[in-house]
Amino acid sequence: MNSGSVFAAVLIAINVVTLSLMVPLNSHILAHPYEPVCISCLCTVYGSGILVVGFSLFLANWWGGEKIALRVQKFLTAIGIVSFLHLIQLTMVPSGWRTLYVILCVVLLAPTVIGFLRGKKKTVILVHQFLFLLFLYEVFNFGRVILQAHEVEANLESTHNRVEPVALDEDGHHAFWIIFDEFSLVQSLEGDAFDVTVVPNLATFSRTSTWYPHARTLFKSTERAIPALLLGKKDVTDFKGEFLYDFNSQNHLSSIAQNMEVFILGNYVPYCHAFREVAERCRVYLEGGFADYVHLANSVWRRSVPGILRDTKTGRKLQRLILLQSDQLALQGRPITRALSMGQSFDRPTFTYIHEGLPHFPYRFTSNGEIRQTAYDGGPLKEMSNDELEEMQHFYREQMTYVDSLFGDFVAQLKAQKLYDQSFIVIMSDHGTSFDPRKPGRHLELEQVARVPFLIKSPGQTQGVVNPQPVHTAEFFGVLLDKMEKTKRHKDLSLE
Repeated sequence: MNSGSVFAAVLIAINVVTLSLMVPLNSHILAHPYEPVCISCLCTVYGSGILVVGFSLFLANWWGGEKIALRVQKFLTAIGIVSFLHLIQLTMVPSGWRTLYVILCVVLLAPTVIGFLRGKKKTVILVHQFLFLLFLYEVFNFGRVILQAHEVEANLESTHNRVEPVALDEDGHHAFWIIFDEFSLVQSLEGDAFDVTVVPNLATFSRTSTWYPHARTLFKSTERAIPALLLGKKDVTDFKGEFLYDFNSQNHLSSIAQNMEVFILGNYVPYCHAFREVAERCRVYLEGGFADYVHLANSVWRRSVPGILRDTKTGRKLQRLILLQSDQLALQGRPITRALSMGQSFDRPTFTYIHEGLPHFPYRFTSNGEIRQTAYDGGPLKEMSNDELEEMQHFYREQMTYVDSLFGDFVAQLKAQKLYDQSFIVIMSDHGTSFDPRKPGRHLELEQVARVPFLIKSPGQTQGVVNPQPVHTAEFFGVLLDKMEKTKRHKDLSLE
């Protein structure tokens, strides 16, 4: 095999793997920098893919001759083109125009593709020139990813040196702030109290804590609701803006960190970027090992495999395998189950922030924590029938029961370590979701979406209090700080 054939095999391998894998994931990283993607895993898979595809072409040419090698080359090139066109359809074409876009692609590309498959020399050269241009574009795109990462780092460096946090006097207590994702208060109620058949542990907790039943979120999406919670701001943009670009280090967590050790658990990388000088330890979803590759496979599957392939019999089997591995790993490593194993010594005051990703869709966990074999991948949609929405709501409430059991286990751990009575424990959610057939999904004017749980148990509190005060997300941290300050003043008075 001559050197030209080897070079062609490697070039085709780079093009195909780049278009199939790097294009969708680069675009994903650029669009959603707050969602974790294992870059080292990506580079490993990318490099391995190039070697496998290139070696396959090399063997095809060596053993089967140029004719077989050309067929393999055509097949791989077609995969690359389809992957790229599918990416454009997903990221750049409005949903209402996607059918027109597909027709346009067929009309414009069909003659070229047919000529390429027939092996016409000029067409083959034209297609490879097109692929090479796409490869150069993706190299440029990858450079944008790297530049964005450097921009974020530089911005964070300047931000953290901008102001000195104001110290908060706090004495002797621990705080655990738990945020459940997409937990609707309305779905957990029976009348004016928590439904003991759905959330028995939360119902028990409410009887010894202060509950704000009229608490409402300001935003229907996590990427805006969480910055409002953490920063106490109404006018937030999203994770990208508030935690990466416009981050103000004079915030509640920075103040608390002056006298309490801060620990952070969650699924979003910006936590660890924004609060790196605050947290004793910050742990997000990605921690190395097999779990990172499963998460990467799930991202690639959702974002780079066309729906027509995902819906085939083989595609559905592969999807179930990926989701099964993802769910089994999720069972072992839920944030709330790891909250007390972050390295806290508890010999001085600690503040642990826990962002638990459930009961957010997909609703795959049954009430006892088993993995459901059939589940909805997304949330409630207008196109669903009433029966589908009713079934999805049942799945959602079962997952709420599973989340409640995780919370019960967490409380039991606190009591076993004698931390429960000397801790502030805060329960809340970023937003809810609606299963109303007239307006399913997230519409902030609906009670199922806007009303969220908000409960605080102060150290030593044994009687439940229902506070009718209307509060919203930007006030949540302020309410907690007020509780902490009142507890400290009460302690100081008792010492006098």
